[in-house]
Amino acid sequence: MAQKVLKTYIPAISMCFTVIILMAGIINLVTEERQNFFIVFSFEVAGYLTLTCILDELIGRFDYKTYLGHFLTETVFLYPITMFFAVRFKWIGINTISIVLCSAVYFWVMAANHLYFYYMEKSNAEEINRLLEAWRDKNV
Repeated sequence: MAQKVLKTYIPAISMCFTVIILMAGIINLVTEERQNFFIVFSFEVAGYLTLTCILDELIGRFDYKTYLGHFLTETVFLYPITMFFAVRFKWIGINTISIVLCSAVYFWVMAANHLYFYYMEKSNAEEINRLLEAWRDKNV
Protein backbone atom coordinates (compact mmCIF):
# COMPACT_ATOMS: atom_id res chain seq x y z
CA MET A 1 0.00 0.00 0.00
CA ALA A 2 2.81 2.43 0.90
CA GLN A 3 4.46 1.82 -2.49
CA LYS A 4 1.18 2.55 -4.29
CA VAL A 5 0.75 5.78 -2.34
CA LEU A 6 4.30 6.88 -3.16
CA LYS A 7 4.30 5.76 -6.80
CA THR A 8 0.73 6.56 -7.80
CA TYR A 9 -1.33 8.69 -5.47
CA ILE A 10 1.12 11.45 -4.51
CA PRO A 11 2.20 12.13 -8.13
CA ALA A 12 -1.41 11.86 -9.37
CA ILE A 13 -2.72 14.30 -6.77
CA SER A 14 0.13 16.70 -7.52
CA MET A 15 -0.45 16.59 -11.26
CA CYS A 16 -4.22 16.93 -10.98
CA PHE A 17 -3.95 19.79 -8.50
CA THR A 18 -1.56 21.62 -10.82
CA VAL A 19 -3.75 21.16 -13.88
CA ILE A 20 -6.87 22.24 -11.99
CA ILE A 21 -5.20 25.40 -10.65
CA LEU A 22 -3.77 26.29 -14.07
CA MET A 23 -7.06 25.65 -15.88
CA ALA A 24 -8.96 27.68 -13.27
CA GLY A 25 -6.42 30.44 -13.79
CA ILE A 26 -6.80 30.44 -17.55
CA ILE A 27 -10.60 30.46 -17.28
CA ASN A 28 -10.46 33.22 -14.68
CA LEU A 29 -8.14 35.37 -16.79
CA VAL A 30 -10.35 34.93 -19.86
CA THR A 31 -13.71 35.53 -18.16
CA GLU A 32 -12.94 38.07 -15.43
CA GLU A 33 -12.48 41.78 -15.96
CA ARG A 34 -10.35 42.27 -12.87
CA GLN A 35 -7.03 40.63 -12.21
CA ASN A 36 -7.05 37.80 -9.67
CA PHE A 37 -3.79 37.88 -7.73
CA PHE A 38 -3.95 34.20 -6.77
CA ILE A 39 -4.09 33.23 -10.44
CA VAL A 40 -1.14 35.49 -11.27
CA PHE A 41 0.73 33.92 -8.35
CA SER A 42 -0.13 30.45 -9.68
CA PHE A 43 1.38 31.29 -13.07
CA GLU A 44 4.48 32.76 -11.43
CA VAL A 45 4.93 29.55 -9.45
CA ALA A 46 4.34 27.43 -12.57
CA GLY A 47 7.05 29.43 -14.38
CA TYR A 48 9.41 29.07 -11.42
CA LEU A 49 8.84 25.30 -11.23
CA THR A 50 9.33 24.92 -14.98
CA LEU A 51 12.62 26.81 -14.77
CA THR A 52 13.79 24.66 -11.84
CA CYS A 53 12.95 21.48 -13.77
CA ILE A 54 14.98 22.70 -16.75
CA LEU A 55 17.91 23.55 -14.48
CA ASP A 56 17.57 20.20 -12.70
CA GLU A 57 17.86 18.47 -16.07
CA LEU A 58 20.99 20.46 -16.92
CA ILE A 59 22.54 19.86 -13.48
CA GLY A 60 21.70 16.15 -13.74
CA ARG A 61 23.79 15.81 -16.91
CA PHE A 62 26.97 16.01 -14.83
CA ASP A 63 28.36 12.84 -13.31
CA TYR A 64 28.17 12.90 -9.52
CA LYS A 65 29.90 10.34 -7.37
CA THR A 66 27.12 10.42 -4.79
CA TYR A 67 23.47 11.38 -4.64
CA LEU A 68 24.40 13.82 -1.87
CA GLY A 69 26.74 15.63 -4.28
CA HIS A 70 23.90 16.08 -6.75
CA PHE A 71 21.58 17.26 -3.99
CA LEU A 72 24.07 19.84 -2.69
CA THR A 73 24.86 21.14 -6.18
CA GLU A 74 21.21 21.53 -7.08
CA THR A 75 20.39 23.14 -3.75
CA VAL A 76 23.19 25.70 -4.10
CA PHE A 77 22.30 26.58 -7.71
CA LEU A 78 18.55 26.82 -7.20
CA TYR A 79 18.61 28.77 -3.92
CA PRO A 80 19.50 32.16 -5.44
CA ILE A 81 16.92 31.63 -8.20
CA THR A 82 14.30 30.81 -5.59
CA MET A 83 15.14 33.90 -3.58
CA PHE A 84 15.11 36.05 -6.74
CA PHE A 85 11.60 34.84 -7.63
CA ALA A 86 10.39 35.22 -4.03
CA VAL A 87 11.61 38.80 -3.78
CA ARG A 88 10.92 39.89 -7.38
CA PHE A 89 7.33 38.66 -7.40
CA LYS A 90 6.76 39.73 -3.77
CA TRP A 91 6.05 36.22 -2.49
CA ILE A 92 7.87 37.28 0.66
CA GLY A 93 8.69 40.59 2.26
CA ILE A 94 12.19 41.94 2.20
CA ASN A 95 13.00 41.55 5.87
CA THR A 96 15.11 39.21 7.92
CA ILE A 97 12.27 37.06 9.26
CA SER A 98 10.75 36.51 5.80
CA ILE A 99 14.08 35.62 4.22
CA VAL A 100 15.01 33.24 7.05
CA LEU A 101 11.60 31.53 6.94
CA CYS A 102 11.65 31.28 3.14
CA SER A 103 15.17 29.85 3.27
CA ALA A 104 14.16 27.30 5.92
CA VAL A 105 11.14 26.23 3.86
CA TYR A 106 13.30 26.04 0.72
CA PHE A 107 15.87 23.75 2.35
CA TRP A 108 13.20 21.58 3.99
CA VAL A 109 11.30 21.16 0.69
CA MET A 110 14.51 20.42 -1.25
CA ALA A 111 15.56 17.79 1.29
CA ALA A 112 12.10 16.19 1.39
CA ASN A 113 11.83 16.19 -2.40
CA HIS A 114 15.26 14.64 -2.89
CA LEU A 115 14.70 12.04 -0.19
CA TYR A 116 11.40 11.07 -1.80
CA PHE A 117 12.97 10.55 -5.23
CA TYR A 118 16.07 8.89 -3.77
CA TYR A 119 13.97 6.26 -2.03
CA MET A 120 11.73 5.85 -5.07
CA GLU A 121 14.79 5.17 -7.28
CA LYS A 122 16.24 2.85 -4.66
CA SER A 123 12.94 0.95 -4.44
CA ASN A 124 12.73 0.68 -8.23
CA ALA A 125 16.31 -0.63 -8.41
CA GLU A 126 15.58 -3.22 -5.73
CA GLU A 127 12.45 -4.34 -7.62
CA ILE A 128 14.40 -4.66 -10.88
CA ASN A 129 17.14 -6.64 -9.13
CA ARG A 130 14.55 -8.91 -7.53
CA LEU A 131 12.89 -9.54 -10.92
CA LEU A 132 16.27 -10.22 -12.57
CA GLU A 133 17.23 -12.62 -9.81
CA ALA A 134 13.89 -14.45 -10.12
CA TRP A 135 14.33 -14.66 -13.90
CA ARG A 136 17.92 -15.92 -13.48
CA ASP A 137 16.85 -18.55 -10.95
CA LYS A 138 14.04 -19.68 -13.24
CA ASN A 139 16.32 -19.98 -16.30
CA VAL A 140 19.33 -21.59 -14.63
